[in-house]
Amino acid sequence: MKDITKPRAAAAGFVGGILNGLFGSGGGSAAVPILGGDGADAKKCHALSAAIMFFLSIVSAVGNAVLGYFPVETVKPLLPAGVVGAAAGALLLRRTDNDVLRRIFGVLLIYSGGRILLQ
Repeated sequence: MKDITKPRAAAAGFVGGILNGLFGSGGGSAAVPILGGDGADAKKCHALSAAIMFFLSIVSAVGNAVLGYFPVETVKPLLPAGVVGAAAGALLLRRTDNDVLRRIFGVLLIYSGGRILLQ
């Protein structure tokens, strides 16, 4: 497996940032394939994507809160379950085979895209 190159990491951050700012999510969905384009390890790609999106999500959330797109009070009940879910996902990542991880991610993208197109 190859390492993730700096240009790929920069491209993933840029594209992920645009998508995160525009849609409030989706940056990681674009970042993972960009990061893995040269055959880099899938687990590394998903982990790096999560790290990138953590910081980009903070910037997007603060910007959207300042612009008045959501009341900050709405977020408070979501955080505890989100933190537990994120920790569980990180533990599962360690135990999940790379090929299985790619397939799960692909199915999730197809499902999400289908739902959006059919709405």
